[in-house]
Amino acid sequence: MLWVGTVAMVYAGTLTSCRADTEAEVVDRIVAFVNQEIILLSELEKAMALYETAIRERQLPADTEKEMLYRARQEMIDHLIDRRLIQQRADELGVTVDDREVDDAMERMKRSMLFTDEDLRQSLAEKGYTLEGYRNELREQILRQRVLTLEVKSKVVVTPVDIQAYYETHPEEYSAGRQYHLRNIIMRVDKDMPDESKKTISEMMQKIHDRLQAGESFETLASQYSQSSFAEKGGDLGFFALEDLAPQLREAIEELQAGEFTPVLDTPLGYQILYLEEIQEKPAVSLEKATDEIREKLYEDLLEERFEKWVTELREKSHIKVVL
Repeated sequence: MLWVGTVAMVYAGTLTSCRADTEAEVVDRIVAFVNQEIILLSELEKAMALYETAIRERQLPADTEKEMLYRARQEMIDHLIDRRLIQQRADELGVTVDDREVDDAMERMKRSMLFTDEDLRQSLAEKGYTLEGYRNELREQILRQRVLTLEVKSKVVVTPVDIQAYYETHPEEYSAGRQYHLRNIIMRVDKDMPDESKKTISEMMQKIHDRLQAGESFETLASQYSQSSFAEKGGDLGFFALEDLAPQLREAIEELQAGEFTPVLDTPLGYQILYLEEIQEKPAVSLEKATDEIREKLYEDLLEERFEKWVTELREKSHIKVVL
């Protein structure tokens, strides 16, 4: 943050600007210390925009609204702390992302959306982004992916014994039949969460659904909002036979054509939107041919568990102080 003709001072968790002819004026506030770095109120408010709008639009009683905003802010500050810890770990590991890599990621995104440069600028402006801000977001996504590869993914091991056991206990997956390539966006709901909080999450997912209906990329929205380790891959879950899915999901998928997505689904894992990328008719598959697919399935199952453990360990080794 820049102040022209001012000196920025940190005092008691508050950023102030001072001029020779005026009293100190508060321009921002610190909401958390993460080791040697800080998170500012302005960062939190930007991240909270979608959630805050959804809560306020419900016109709840003042006390209820206040409580829900408080809970949402607590959850968001935890998310920002985790992102800052991953960034700091990237610095420790010497992981960087150069401009060329960001340029390549932007070009891939534009090709997938059939966007020109002007289309992209206009789309970003409508969502309150600048081009530079979006580039920074892409850079951070690539950086997080690399850190996760080094710190988490490289330590997830699937053995040949694991693969054979899975093949033998899931014969229906490798016999001849129809396979559905799915992506998802999920916002998790804790079983002890108040009903009002669950309703707010449902409404936030509906806003995402509205954006999908307006033509936004499922892959992009999944990477931005999905609360899953698959988010880094645009929510890509891989291929499933219908019988592999829970009855609720099976019923929703059966009605879709390739390129379509479900309504917001209230599932035991949270609120989800599923996207059917393609349908394939598959012949029976031998263990040898299924090995790579099974390894990927088992790998992804382990990945999220290991990621949560890694973030917890990262927090335990860090100095974190929240001053909300």
